Amino acid sequence: MIQLIWGILNIVLSLGLLIFSAKKAVEIRKKVSLSVAILFSFFALSFMTRPSKEQKDKKFEFENRETEKQSSNYNTYLSKTTLEDDLFSKIELYVIFDDENARSALIPRTGFFCGTEWSTQYITINKTEKKNTFQYQAGGTRKWTLLGIEIYSEYKEFSGMSKFKHTF
Repeated sequence: MIQLIWGILNIVLSLGLLIFSAKKAVEIRKKVSLSVAILFSFFALSFMTRPSKEQKDKKFEFENRETEKQSSNYNTYLSKTTLEDDLFSKIELYVIFDDENARSALIPRTGFFCGTEWSTQYITINKTEKKNTFQYQAGGTRKWTLLGIEIYSEYKEFSGMSKFKHTF
């Protein structure tokens, strides 16, 4: 719920900044000139930023040299585990695995998350003695931003056990 309020606050502040700069640009144009009004608008709206392109989810590849040569004989599957599920967004762990080992993992975030950014720091997948079961540990940072400026950074860790569920 706090993420929804934070997102609405970001949208309201962005619209307020846009309206404020438009009104001031009209006043400056009347008093000074059009070029100064355009310059003011450019600088006023530069506070509103887009999420960076490096915001995309990092894929973690796991190397297992013993089975690297044998892996071409196995089928590859995708398993999905929900790490955090609140009212408006969801953080999930996707693990690509073959019949023997985990090959790669990814933690995407879906839903409404205006004003917050998720960045995965690490993912560890360990196979357990139980068949089709793995133990995971993952950590990342959620950054709370206001008009593109980071206000607060929150570190989150997830750990647990999950089964290799075949998802298609």
